[in-house]
Amino acid sequence: MAKKKKSVWQQKAIFFLEKYLAAGFVLLLGASCKYKLLGKKQGDNVIYVFWHQNILPLLYLHRFSKSVVLISSSKDGEYISGPAEVLGYQTARGSSTRGGSSAIKKLIKLSENYSVAITPDGPKGPIHEVKDGVIYLALITKKPIIPVSIIIDKAKVLNSWDKFRIPKPFAHIKIIYHSKIYVKNKSEIDSMKNIIKKSLNN
Repeated sequence: MAKKKKSVWQQKAIFFLEKYLAAGFVLLLGASCKYKLLGKKQGDNVIYVFWHQNILPLLYLHRFSKSVVLISSSKDGEYISGPAEVLGYQTARGSSTRGGSSAIKKLIKLSENYSVAITPDGPKGPIHEVKDGVIYLALITKKPIIPVSIIIDKAKVLNSWDKFRIPKPFAHIKIIYHSKIYVKNKSEIDSMKNIIKKSLNN
């Protein structure tokens, strides 16, 4: 029993240290890069969607803004939620397979005062496939979806399901904010998924 309790405290200590170290890494790396923004950030009360592999640049650019991020309730998600909170984000923990309903309820409530950020192919893929959740969220909240695509000239690509990209120091990053997409009824779900996918791959 004592050994198990010690392991829990060790894990808590690791998460505590990791969130500040990771947040510092995001700030240092992000400050070294050069950005070109096409389109414009739409302010509050919108739903930003972007591929899971592109989390890092947007985590830096939207820091300390009024945004809530949907993050997996898994242990891996803990490594993202910690630094995200240090960087000023609200977080909703859950996914389509674990805790999804409670996370969606939190997103709906927070969307009244915050923008929402979702990776529609997360948390486990398949890569670059839009799931239904973001479409239903837009339908329920009546908030517009803003697809955000990213081009990085120099990045390390991890051997993970999403081909996660870590920009190299001093990389040039192009951020493209696409036009607003409104979802008016359930019959549009499939067509909207295709529109979002095409925008994100642009």
